[in-house]
Amino acid sequence: MVISRLLLLCLLVLPGIVLAGSAQTAGLQSYKFGPGDALKISVYQEPDLAVTAEISQQGYIDMPLLGSIRMTGHTQQSAKEYLEQRLKDGYLVSPSVSITIDSYRPFFIYGEVRNPGSYDYQPDITLEQAIALSGGLLDRASRSAWHIQRGSDKTTFKAEADTVILPGDVIKIDKSFF
Repeated sequence: MVISRLLLLCLLVLPGIVLAGSAQTAGLQSYKFGPGDALKISVYQEPDLAVTAEISQQGYIDMPLLGSIRMTGHTQQSAKEYLEQRLKDGYLVSPSVSITIDSYRPFFIYGEVRNPGSYDYQPDITLEQAIALSGGLLDRASRSAWHIQRGSDKTTFKAEADTVILPGDVIKIDKSFF
């Protein structure tokens, strides 16, 4: 009886965990590189083409054979395909490129927090956790007027405590009117 209840509980809970994991993976797959991200790039069986570089403020990294390559705006998959295509054009027959993110660019928080500034990005960090990293809210801080500026187009939206922060986000904590 106990085993059947435990099995039933596992069947009910496990799909939620798998779905949450796949949603998180989907979010990371759509992440676009930007200035400050550090990448490790390698080409299968071509150790001389391996690069570890930070994307410059202009959005480029330097690669052997290819020179300056624009990486800003690429997802991990699109950058892989782009580099493989560039290497096929007169250099390698069938290149296989691997890209990993060595470190993400920081996120920023300002306004009514104790320690405004830039903070190292940590995967899956929420706005509530980012506020805690910055020392918490000041006495006059709003408990709900929180805004995030995101992306190269600087889209701004109202955020909740459980909003997931992405690298490069700029978080503003407004004052409370009461």
